[in-house]
Order: sequence, then structure tokens, then C-alpha cells
Amino acid sequence: MMMKKITLYISLFLAAAITFVACRKDATDWNAAYDASTDATAYFRVVHASPFFRQQFNAPDSFNVYVNNIKVNSPFLTYGSIFPGTSTGFGYIAVPPGLQQVRISVNGFASASPDSTQLINFTKVFTNGQYYTLFISDSLKFYPDAAFVPDVYTKPLNGNVNIRFMHGVLNDTAGKTVDIYSYARNATVFSNIKPGQVTAFNSLGFNVGVADTFYVTRNAPAGTLLANRIVLAKLAFAPTNQRTYSLYFRGDANLTTGTKARTLSSYLHQ
Repeated sequence: MMMKKITLYISLFLAAAITFVACRKDATDWNAAYDASTDATAYFRVVHASPFFRQQFNAPDSFNVYVNNIKVNSPFLTYGSIFPGTSTGFGYIAVPPGLQQVRISVNGFASASPDSTQLINFTKVFTNGQYYTLFISDSLKFYPDAAFVPDVYTKPLNGNVNIRFMHGVLNDTAGKTVDIYSYARNATVFSNIKPGQVTAFNSLGFNVGVADTFYVTRNAPAGTLLANRIVLAKLAFAPTNQRTYSLYFRGDANLTTGTKARTLSSYLHQ
């Protein structure tokens, strides 16, 4: 009888231990922002930065994104929106790796056939473990695959942050490029960037206690002071230590006010 009790206690202990380890593994995989997981998963987020979406597709500027006929966003996206938020799964959507069908459809209201109006349909190869930003600009209709921007970076050292710049103002003056000028540094951090160009992530030393302001300016010779530059947009920037950010320039190059005015924005990766 005593032997049976001992055997029962041992079995219960092992079952509890296995459950505990499994739970701990799930929690670690979800919360490890820089964990190189071996799970068969790819990740992406959607940034809507196309001010002329209506004109490009002759359709309402409210749409949903599907991967293999599964809607990945909620609510629908409109200009200036990002999905998911950075507080949800570290700001990314998990999708299966490999060749996947991606489509964008008008947000539907009929219960029988919601999102029946397809705007664009293409395929994308998602790499296992890779993170992407679907950066929707005015080139989406003609270059959909180019809209998927790989988010490749490593965790910055203490006292540093990662920053990249995405130039999404495609109707800017032909042949003109821009710089990103840091007020705190009194110097440029990205130079001579063309419309449609996306830089690599740069690791920059940052005094977290001192806020900065980034300015989008016309390209100017190195050492040109802010007072002598043509300023197109600006953004107050107060990062968190050892985090990764994207700056993106969006909007209509000809507008300085209104919802679709040229604007410098940012979003957090991890």
C-alpha cells in the first residue's frame, strides 16, 4: 500500500513538473524580444503611408490585409495607421513561413460577402524567423513585393538605440533627396536619401534623459547648420534605452497642413 502511494506521488510530481516547464517555455518564447526562436513562424506588421491610395486604386481608403485568405488586421486600416500596435505581440503578426498569398481588399459591410472587392493580390516568400514591415506607399500597386521591408537588427548596446529611415513621400520633387538632421547632435544621422529608399538600422548613442528633435531637410553639404537648411518636417523624439525604431517620412510633398500633409513619424520595433 505504501509503495502504491509513493508511486502515485512521484507520478503527480512529474506531471506537475512537465506542465510547469511547458508553461515556462511558452512564456519565454512570447516575451523574449530578441529570442531566435526555432518555431516555424515569420512575422510582419502593416504601416499605411500611402496618401494617394484612393487615386491609385480608385477605391475607398479603408482596407483589410489577408494572408492565405485569413484576415490579419482588426480594425480595418486607413491612412496613417499601423497594425498591430507595438504593445501587441511586440508589434508583429505571426504568419507561416514559405510562399504565401497576400491580398488587400476594401473593408466590406455586407455580411454575406465582406471584403469581396479585391484591390491587389500577390505572393510573398516569408522566411522562417524573419521580421518584416509591409510599408504601404504609393508604389504598392506597381511594386508590391518591394513593400515588404526586412526588419534586420540586433539588440543595441546599453546607452544606444537602433534607428533607420524610410522615405515614403514618393511625389517629392524629382531628383531631390533629404537628410535626417539631429538637433541634439547638431549633425545629420542619415544623408542624401531618395524617395522610396529605406536605410539599414544604425546604432546611435543616446542620452535617454535628453530629448531630441529630428528634422527632415533637403540634402546639404556635411556640416551645414540647421538654420541654413530647408526644413520639410520634424519630430520630437524621446527613445527608450536599447530599443529599436523606424523613422518614416510620409504624406503629400505639396501639403504642409491637414491629415495627409508631409510628416515625419516613428514606430517602435522592440
